[in-house]
Amino acid sequence: MQAVKRISVLVIPALFLLAAPASANDFPTLERVKYVQECMALKGGPTYVNMYGCSCVIDKIASQMTFEEYVHADAFVRLRNMRGERGGYFRSSKDSRSARKGLLTIRDDAEHECFVSQQVTAAAK
Repeated sequence: MQAVKRISVLVIPALFLLAAPASANDFPTLERVKYVQECMALKGGPTYVNMYGCSCVIDKIASQMTFEEYVHADAFVRLRNMRGERGGYFRSSKDSRSARKGLLTIRDDAEHECFVSQQVTAAAK
């Protein structure tokens, strides 16, 4: 009985340590789905290749940014074309430029890696 208590004292904390990385930088499912749907629409519609590529891209973004960082940067990307004085902050502030550059760099690299079949098809033509 004493041996079981000793093992459980060691095993239970180890299980908590193993479970922590699985939730690190995890984006809400709804946000992932919205990203994939928007991405597929921009890529030409709901095909398997687009679904796979777009879900791959958001997974790569999520592995390199926290959700809060993503939301912050995505706001600057989406609102940079806002007209007038209000839009100036989203276009030209130092925070805006660095946040946009970070997200767009990660996204562009991920798209290059995730949409391999389109690259192969284009090279074959």
